[in-house]
Amino acid sequence: MRLKLIIGTIIIALLFGAGINYKTIIDQKQADEARIAQITSEAQVNQQKVEDMEKDIAILRRELALQRDVYPTSRGGHRVARYIDGAQVTWYNDMGKTASGTTATSGRTVAVDPDVVPLGSEVEIVMPDGRVFRRIAEDTGGAVKGKIFDVHIDASDEELYELGRTHGVRVFVLDR
Repeated sequence: MRLKLIIGTIIIALLFGAGINYKTIIDQKQADEARIAQITSEAQVNQQKVEDMEKDIAILRRELALQRDVYPTSRGGHRVARYIDGAQVTWYNDMGKTASGTTATSGRTVAVDPDVVPLGSEVEIVMPDGRVFRRIAEDTGGAVKGKIFDVHIDASDEELYELGRTHGVRVFVLDR
């Protein structure tokens, strides 16, 4: 009888242990299934992001192709290093030394913001009416910031005042 009791106790302990093991296995399986569902959901979100990015890339490639048609990569035998749209042009007539050490010269000198166009760069300025000025970025100025270009010309102060400020200018920075 005592042996039966011991064997019964052992069997109960084994069954109880197996039950705990079974519960642990079930809990782990449920946790794994939840993690798989989470990873699947994240994968679907990431797949959608990839598809959206592929669409954006296709749009950007089309826009770049159009830009190359409208804004060429070369002008007059020079490669266009940079294109600036929506610039403004003003005019000046000072005859002194430029920021690059040259003398300001009509037909050659333009003052630029060196953060936008490096000094020494050749630029082609296309006015809204179609006039084109090819100049060298030799000078800077206190009011020449951002997309403002101050073109040197031989003119009186009154003539400069009449010329005023021109908006909607396109500027091509050329490789030398």
